[in-house]
Amino acid sequence: MSRVTTPLPRRSVLRGSLVVVAGGVATSMVVACDRGPTADQITAAALAPLADAALADQAAAQALAPQVPEYSNALGVVANQRGEHAQALREEITRLDERTAARLGTAGAAGSGSTPGTPTSGTAPAPSAPVPTVSTVAGMRGLLQQSARTSADATVSLNGYPAGLAGAISASVTSMVEVQLA
Repeated sequence: MSRVTTPLPRRSVLRGSLVVVAGGVATSMVVACDRGPTADQITAAALAPLADAALADQAAAQALAPQVPEYSNALGVVANQRGEHAQALREEITRLDERTAARLGTAGAAGSGSTPGTPTSGTAPAPSAPVPTVSTVAGMRGLLQQSARTSADATVSLNGYPAGLAGAISASVTSMVEVQLA
């Protein structure tokens, strides 16, 4: 005759299905955690050195202005414009990734106004990278040319508004070298 088999106990089936579901959830959580940086985080990271360079250029121009009286007005314009560049970059980086923005140097008073929590005494902002020391207008030109080149290079790897922002900054810095500090 035929053999009669006992069906699986209901508890065993429930335990087995619970293990399968828990394993599926754990696997999906591990996969979800290992996706790496988002496109916005990568873009923010690409813009961060440009913001730091703008702050450093602003501080260098402000420090050089008293040493070279014949260029003090031009260096004041350079400092103000680089401060505005730093502020625009900071705003875009903050929009993209607040954690990257938190690592930037402190933005000083850009232009004539100031933002809450920033110094208003006209002192140089504190960039996160050391401020390059320039003692001549030629040294300042070289520093600005390097910043323009860095912004132009970043433009190639970016797209959309961040690419336009980096390109506009590169063009602006180039004009500072060619017009303000000529």
